[in-house]
Amino acid sequence: MAQPSRRAVLGMLGAVPLAAGGVLTSGAAASAASTDSTPTGSGLASRIQGIIERPVFAGSRWGMAFTAADTGHIVYALRPDELFVAASSFKVFIAGTAFEALGPDRRFHTRVYRTGPVVRGVLRGDLVLVAGGDLLLSGRRRPDGTLDLPDPDPTNLGGVPLPDPLGEIRHLAGQVVAAGIRRVEGRILVDASLFREAREGIAIGDTKITVSPMMVGDHVVHAVVTPGGGAGAAGVVRASPQTGYVRFFSQVTTVPASGPARPLTFGDDVVSPDGSRTVAVTGDIPLGSQPRYVAYFVPNPTRFAGTVLAEALHALGVPIAGGIEAALAGWRGARVAEHVSPPLSEQVKVMLKVSSNVHTVTFPYLVGAVAGRDSITPKATYEQYRRRLFREAGLDSDPTGAADGAYTADTFIRFLTHLKRRPYFARYRQALPIMGRDGSLAGNQPNSPAAGHVYAKTGTGGLATPTGGAMLHKALAGYIELPDRRWLAFAQFMRQETTFETVRALGGQAQEAMAEIATAVYETLARSPR
Repeated sequence: MAQPSRRAVLGMLGAVPLAAGGVLTSGAAASAASTDSTPTGSGLASRIQGIIERPVFAGSRWGMAFTAADTGHIVYALRPDELFVAASSFKVFIAGTAFEALGPDRRFHTRVYRTGPVVRGVLRGDLVLVAGGDLLLSGRRRPDGTLDLPDPDPTNLGGVPLPDPLGEIRHLAGQVVAAGIRRVEGRILVDASLFREAREGIAIGDTKITVSPMMVGDHVVHAVVTPGGGAGAAGVVRASPQTGYVRFFSQVTTVPASGPARPLTFGDDVVSPDGSRTVAVTGDIPLGSQPRYVAYFVPNPTRFAGTVLAEALHALGVPIAGGIEAALAGWRGARVAEHVSPPLSEQVKVMLKVSSNVHTVTFPYLVGAVAGRDSITPKATYEQYRRRLFREAGLDSDPTGAADGAYTADTFIRFLTHLKRRPYFARYRQALPIMGRDGSLAGNQPNSPAAGHVYAKTGTGGLATPTGGAMLHKALAGYIELPDRRWLAFAQFMRQETTFETVRALGGQAQEAMAEIATAVYETLARSPR
């Protein structure tokens, strides 16, 4: 099998920081050396040193802090004031701001209205699909109410389509039919005025998406690529889900299983007068290989949403005479369908547990638009909420010099300790990956005594170095629940230069090491008196 490109691997590692705003704190939470602050502190320090000084981590640099969330007692600290690249662990700040500004019970409503009367089953007007900011119109909700959160996520490299990403749209279409509409003489209009759409990078190479309050299927249509009948044959490409919004055509070549292969990517993207798109899929696929999935992020989310709603209605026998357009200001109508989202405490899990960058770049807009009622500059309004929360946590709210995504362990500790005191804490920490149980920590320390008691956000970053290698950045930040219900807030960081070929494996080893350190702290404190 061909190796992925350097850009692809670094993209999978989250090479580009998604947000600025690292905080330089003035007072050190602890000395730059380890702090022995429990009866078995020296044993804990030795155990941690034994982990971070393993040969595989030669040349690495670590920083961390573990603090009692209720008392501020320092359990262990190593370089707590040194800046490290936090990568995706910074998402705890975005989620915390969302909890604070919107509340954990906030739900988002997606509605369909009609602009005219229904006469003998015929709607003499338009249907208007109105975005309410629901990020889970993607078939993630299981019958028991839990979310389908595969890792990797469908929005990340290596992710595969969810079983039914258009389920909620079909449910809305069913309500339209139940309202007595059998034919629409007008158009499908899509109202995405909750906030102004924008383009944002999502840390997968140079990929950018259109951030929109109308998010259907996570903005993704997957190109599913399978090999042809023999070497040299064209690869077979289909879309998942199938939709008239985009048609893929193959420029993929089937190559021998043991030979080199070009990465799969998208080529020409042609827009038709009706707004549909025809997109080339290029690259190679090895003979006999399993299907490969390549995420195509829809450039026009509103048209995509209107298209799949029209298709769902057509499948129920409801033709649409007109086209699909953006709704203009001033329309009036009667509601015929509504979908109510799971609460915010569930919405954030796609960002936290499986680290979707698509959801991450959308949340600031959603917070600014809904909490701040700012449809024009919602991201700037979100920053006001974030700065306020940072000030309440005792942090510098307007940092300078940290736009590269670098933070200190002390910053994370102060922020996480503040959130421990907030009324939504229980639901906030449940939204984080749980070590040995779910999310991006499911495979780490599953059999340790600490499994199920460490709630923390992972972070992985990869940056190419001038020498042709890669600089790996790892992070883990969150909470540890001790057997007697004491809580620790913690943050761990590591950076290490390595080779392009080994950066992913080293990232996995570093994450397991951080989980081991969390286990060591758990076991030490579980034996210690208050």
